[in-house]
Amino acid sequence: MTKVTPAIAATESLTPENLFAAPGLRIQPPTQMRIAPSGKFVAYLKASVQSPLQMDLWRYDIGPQAHSLWVTAATFESNDASDVTALTDVERAERERKRQFTFGITEYSWLGQNDQAIVSIDGQAYLVDAETNARTDLKNEAKTEQAPRLLSNASHRQSAYKASPSGTKISFVRNGDLYIQEALLGSSQRPNKDSRLVDAELRVTHDASDTVSNGLADFLAAEEMHRFDGHWWSPCEQYLFYCKVDDTPVAVSYRLEIDAGGSENVKQRYPYTGQANPHVCLYRYDLSGAKTTLLWQPTESEVYLARINPLQTGLYIQVQDRLQQTLWLKKTAYTEHEWLTLFTDKSATWVNLTDDLRQLNDGRILFSTEAGGCRKAFILDSYGNTTALTGPQHINQVLGVNDTHAFVCGWDLRPIENHLFCVSLNGDHCHQITQEPGWHENVLNIDKGLYLDRFSNEHHPLNIDLLSLESKQAPARLFSEKIDNDHPYKPFHARHVTSTFGEIQAEDGQSMFYRLTPPADITGTHPTIVYVYGGPGAQKVRQEWGSLLVQMFSQQGYGILELDNRGSTNRGRFFEAPLYRSMGCPEVYDQVLGLGVLAATPWADLSRVGMFGHSYGGFMTLMSLCKAPEHFKAGVAVAPVSDWAIYDTHYTERYMGLPDDNVEGYKEGNVLTHVDKLSGPLLLIHGMADDNVLFTHSTMLMSELQKRNKAFELMTYPGAKHSMQEIHVSIHRFNLILDFFNRKL
Repeated sequence: MTKVTPAIAATESLTPENLFAAPGLRIQPPTQMRIAPSGKFVAYLKASVQSPLQMDLWRYDIGPQAHSLWVTAATFESNDASDVTALTDVERAERERKRQFTFGITEYSWLGQNDQAIVSIDGQAYLVDAETNARTDLKNEAKTEQAPRLLSNASHRQSAYKASPSGTKISFVRNGDLYIQEALLGSSQRPNKDSRLVDAELRVTHDASDTVSNGLADFLAAEEMHRFDGHWWSPCEQYLFYCKVDDTPVAVSYRLEIDAGGSENVKQRYPYTGQANPHVCLYRYDLSGAKTTLLWQPTESEVYLARINPLQTGLYIQVQDRLQQTLWLKKTAYTEHEWLTLFTDKSATWVNLTDDLRQLNDGRILFSTEAGGCRKAFILDSYGNTTALTGPQHINQVLGVNDTHAFVCGWDLRPIENHLFCVSLNGDHCHQITQEPGWHENVLNIDKGLYLDRFSNEHHPLNIDLLSLESKQAPARLFSEKIDNDHPYKPFHARHVTSTFGEIQAEDGQSMFYRLTPPADITGTHPTIVYVYGGPGAQKVRQEWGSLLVQMFSQQGYGILELDNRGSTNRGRFFEAPLYRSMGCPEVYDQVLGLGVLAATPWADLSRVGMFGHSYGGFMTLMSLCKAPEHFKAGVAVAPVSDWAIYDTHYTERYMGLPDDNVEGYKEGNVLTHVDKLSGPLLLIHGMADDNVLFTHSTMLMSELQKRNKAFELMTYPGAKHSMQEIHVSIHRFNLILDFFNRKL
């Protein structure tokens, strides 16, 4: 059992123990919030009070405005989900790719349009009816909840459960093969509570092996393309489309994975940059004739199968070339397998992927592009003609469409804010729905005219409201984090520091935004930690109620500077472009430029600036210590990339090109090239079971530093993967980081 740190006096500073020990200092908000198809309630996951890492399924009924526990993780007969050792290799890989760090009910989805949910837990799928209610009085132990009904075969573990559009069927993957089975719906079909809904299974594929899987996303799709699905239903439910992944072309490599009990030589087919990728094909399975048809396979030009969208008018796919400089949107009818290219997006750098494709009611397609720099929405007809839409300056997500409007998230004035916009499909106007400055994230049920608004800014923790898209009625507040006397952060709130935001200009004139958090108690001058990520695909500086990790550094006497350098996300293609083929160069220059903010800050001591980052941020820390040692006195690099030649194909080649075509860029972006210039103190940290940024990155660096007789500090964590989210690892790691900066700054 995790020891809970008792509340302490407000005069004491936040520590890693306060921050990471369960149950934590934040009131855990609802997650995976979804408005029911009927619009009558909102479902969500929330942590159990007794077990903060175990998630239960809750609901908020809109009529009575009441929260209730819909079903608990403890309900399920054989719940080994809290035991990581019970998970299959596939399940463990899925959790790591999705950065899923909780247990219990970690995923659910609607089963058709009847307010029924399919819950997956412990390798099984369960049906939860709208009428299935947990006890609402949690103190009344005499009340019991109706048990969800098992849909799957309990003698096996399955994963990747997916319901057909009507909810009459479910598909899943077992041991690398794809299956289909009926799911009984309707009150007249429901068996007694103890019966198990397992009909005869239909096995779609029969060729799974150590190197072949069906219906699952491959490593590159999940980790780099953020495509976590590997099979899809057609709207008519006659067809099931699936990916067959053959890893045979990927050379076998071995990595040493070390945990507390010993070490294991793990065989892994890791697609190193410049080398062969897995062979991913798309198939169509016709349920009426049990016929399988190959629809797409990679060619010399079309290499990556990025997105698959079965829509009413046919099957749409998005494919890319190896360098990801071209994206083709293709379509085929369900009864054919001849592809028509509807739209081509090209870039001199790379084309970012989105999930923005939507079908309009008249059969046309809504899509988005960054061809003009920032992302804009447009309409595409069946002949390939496009109609531009008026929208915000930059769209970062299309949420949905109805007959007249598209609803999107993005920003119009400052990228550090995020808002909900209503975009006319006539192309003539755009309306900003959310108004309060800050960061809004939204979930919609367009058919019922409802949306959820998750909002915070630098002055207010998270609020979650339920609102109407069409009326001005008062919002229903579903969640509000108030720092009152019962809040676990209350003992530290008196020393909570409000960050300030600003912008500076890069050398090419583009604006870069920063967040500066001062020390909680300013006495003279103080050291500053530059907390960095710096790589593509991430945005650190957002106008929201900030991280308590930053508050911990502040209360320990440090200022914290965060800057989104060129290459960061949510700014459009032109802002990202300077990074192309030269990772580790413009970002370092921009971070040095950001130190000008400290030069104008009275409390900041420019002779005591450290840098700390994880993953790409670890790479940035190493490059900054090597390339700008006169600016950064010490650094902490966690799970850093050292050599892009041993990172994966899809990520690395997108930004750096092929190694043989960019020899100088790979050399200049290699930490080992510059290690002679490293002079400041370095703390190197890495998980010993990391399957993303392999532990090899750090062992190579260790060896080169040792050859040069350069001192450094090292901490490795047995069993920890790339995210390093274990409670004991987090506490130990940040105590170590604090101690390092206390000694070196």
